[in-house]
Amino acid sequence: MDDYRAVRDLLPAPPLSPEVERAGRERLAVAFSQERVRRGRRAARWSALALGVAGAAAAAIVITHITPASVPAPYGAAVQADGKRFLLVAAGSVAAMPDEGAWWGSTEVHGQQFHEPGGRYVLRESESVETWIPADPEGRTWYRHTPQGIKPATPQDETAWVADGSPTSWTYDKPSETGRSGVVRSEPGEQRTWSTEDWDFRILTAGKPLTKMSEVPDTPEGLKALIAADDRTTIDTAARLLFFAPVTSETRAAAYRLLASVPGVTAVGQMTDALGRAGQAIEYESGEFAPPNYRGATRTRLVIDPTSGKPLSIETRSTANGLLLTYTAIQDSRWADSNPLKEKK
Repeated sequence: MDDYRAVRDLLPAPPLSPEVERAGRERLAVAFSQERVRRGRRAARWSALALGVAGAAAAAIVITHITPASVPAPYGAAVQADGKRFLLVAAGSVAAMPDEGAWWGSTEVHGQQFHEPGGRYVLRESESVETWIPADPEGRTWYRHTPQGIKPATPQDETAWVADGSPTSWTYDKPSETGRSGVVRSEPGEQRTWSTEDWDFRILTAGKPLTKMSEVPDTPEGLKALIAADDRTTIDTAARLLFFAPVTSETRAAAYRLLASVPGVTAVGQMTDALGRAGQAIEYESGEFAPPNYRGATRTRLVIDPTSGKPLSIETRSTANGLLLTYTAIQDSRWADSNPLKEKK
């Protein structure tokens, strides 16, 4: 695929100020002019992340960013058939990012939403999970888990909650749509920091275990051949690589390009995620990231920042009523030379 052609197609956006247009062009030019050299695949063995199963894994939240002026679309607007080309811009951006370091660190915010027992408003439960995985196969993986409690999901829900007497607990006589039952309390739990021996994490791609991150291909054709599954499984696996696995920058770029080519992925334009951050989004039918006890059909939305190439959030919504069921937002993910959790322990 011609990434430069994708950028040219994306740049002619409707009315922009000269300053915004110039800044957008300069940022894209810098991203694509950088030499896309391989930063060296990890020499150390990666007993790495079981895609989407690692430790406390599953849902998160990230930093505020600016969506590039060259690829906006009105919220909820229909997107043309080639609207997925922003994925190629993200691929070019992420391919230029360094991927060297002794630790792969990530901070995720996991969230789940459900109606209060009377169905009058929606509640959101969230937690922050920080994980540091060592490149050294003899090292220990470190975690910090910070429960954030339960509160109304939106200002409108908060208004209904206040009208309900501002309760701090709710009793479910029957399970909620996401499986909540019994007494549910709003207060957060205690923060915990701990470490474990190397879990010998494995990347699970259509039932094929990989013991080293360097075994993951760095081309879309290679990834597709490795996964060798139906389109939905291919999309889910590419999403897991982008959001959860400490793979090389080239592999991330390949995952973006694979998503741009697989049938079943629909561009939905500029969207705000569960935390109000703007980005470009794609959607597809999948129950992979839905709550375990949810029986209805769901759609998965991936929100991406094309300028940086960073994934922002995975969101799962009910197909029937559009309710946001779960989300995983990436607050931070990077290679680093030190592990702050280990140093503070």
